[in-house]
Amino acid sequence: MGVLNHLIAPRRSVARALPPPARAPLGLLLLPQFERLGCVAGTLPPHGPTGSAWSRAYVLGAACASLQQHDAAPVSDRACFAAALHAFALTYGDADARDILAATVAAAEAQEPEVEDGLLQGAADLALVASGESGAALTFATRLEEELTDI
Repeated sequence: MGVLNHLIAPRRSVARALPPPARAPLGLLLLPQFERLGCVAGTLPPHGPTGSAWSRAYVLGAACASLQQHDAAPVSDRACFAAALHAFALTYGDADARDILAATVAAAEAQEPEVEDGLLQGAADLALVASGESGAALTFATRLEEELTDI
């Protein structure tokens, strides 16, 4: 969990309940992008462009950044893992979420450049959404639309 700790460590303090997913910054970031891609939450394919290392890292980066948008980030690694697992379930579905998250964390710990880029972009887009600039934070959908049209 070193990657998750690194991304959320600056704001750790007393844990509080997370807001409902659709109204939380994470839901506000991801759900419109899934819709733009013609996908329903929890049904994005874990292969191809939507399951690429960059795409998975984007989801992880957004999940970690979402923890910083609350009054206090979770204190425990378990709570951090739960938030990341929720983001992957929201994206890929409950059945595949844990395995995809584990593979993404392993790739992040290996410092794969594409993964690092996705982590940073997901976190940056989440910050835009949290600050009210949601229209500017469509990098996931924009990049995937381009990749899907190239296939």
